[in-house]
Amino acid sequence: MIEAQTPTLPDSAPSRVEPAGVSFAWLLAVLLIHRRFILVVAGFGLMLSVVGAFLTVPKYTSSFSFSPQTSQDPSRAGLASLAGQLGISVGGASEAPQLYAELVSTRDVLSPIARDSFALAPGDGKRVPLATFLGIRGADPQVVEERTLRNLRTRIVAASAATRTSGVVSVTVRTKSAEVSFEIAERLLDGLNQFNLATRKSQAGEERRFTEGRLAAAKVALRAAEDSLQNFLFANRQFGNSPQLTFQRERLQREVSLRQQVVLGLAQQYEDARIREVRDTPVITVIEKPALPAMADPRGRGVIIVLGTFLALLLGIGLVLVWEGWNRQRRAESADPSYSVLASEWNSLRRPFQKP
Repeated sequence: MIEAQTPTLPDSAPSRVEPAGVSFAWLLAVLLIHRRFILVVAGFGLMLSVVGAFLTVPKYTSSFSFSPQTSQDPSRAGLASLAGQLGISVGGASEAPQLYAELVSTRDVLSPIARDSFALAPGDGKRVPLATFLGIRGADPQVVEERTLRNLRTRIVAASAATRTSGVVSVTVRTKSAEVSFEIAERLLDGLNQFNLATRKSQAGEERRFTEGRLAAAKVALRAAEDSLQNFLFANRQFGNSPQLTFQRERLQREVSLRQQVVLGLAQQYEDARIREVRDTPVITVIEKPALPAMADPRGRGVIIVLGTFLALLLGIGLVLVWEGWNRQRRAESADPSYSVLASEWNSLRRPFQKP
């Protein structure tokens, strides 16, 4: 009689079985095992965040807003009015606010401010150069001025334009001193006015000189047309019975009328250019003037603390996962015989350098 053989278990089973892949249970187990380390890292991040939040330097913001006065071509006024009713901007009117917003950060406007000195407190007679106030040092004045301009553009002055709605340009100045922010905002507004006045006067001067030359030439042409008509009338006192002479007289009269219209138009443009050349009225309408900040800007301490703690918590979790993943890979490689041979050779190389 043949006896049935039952399968038997091996004498020894592995004490620890590694999962074939990374599972949620394995991640949760790793986090629970190393929870103390994660909490320590998160607590350290919380401490640094609190210290950083309370050591942040307060900043003060002074702002102003204005609306640029744009010149419209009279020939396009009807089209612009119709497009405005439909909510569409035509021509230079939509480009002017953005142009003024970019003008704030130009060298011509910011250079006088970068070279100027400011009082750190109201009524303080001692004035400090802006470069010194910003902590910019250097032996070359040009390098110092260039770095000051870079700080003004990137960290202190900001401008935005509402091109699609009202066309208002808003400018903010933010520094660690309320008085300096207020003075820089005032200098910016004055600089914009002066720059635009000088630019418009220069353009009006060029237009006046051009119109003056054209007006002189038009007057000469008008004089020649009038002389031709005068000579015709002297030579032909009775021309009513001659159709040819009547037609010639009307042609000469039309030439004189046309030249008169050209001279009148150029004379009006010449006078307008002369008026614009000497006009010193502001070219921007100030909606909100700069004001001295009464209190510092919100520092966002709560956001800094929460964000710093969260980042530290992520760092602790990441370190734990990397450490456990490395240990897991090392245990998997230890089953390979070549790994033990490599470890033995490495220990033999280190043995002469180890202390007895």
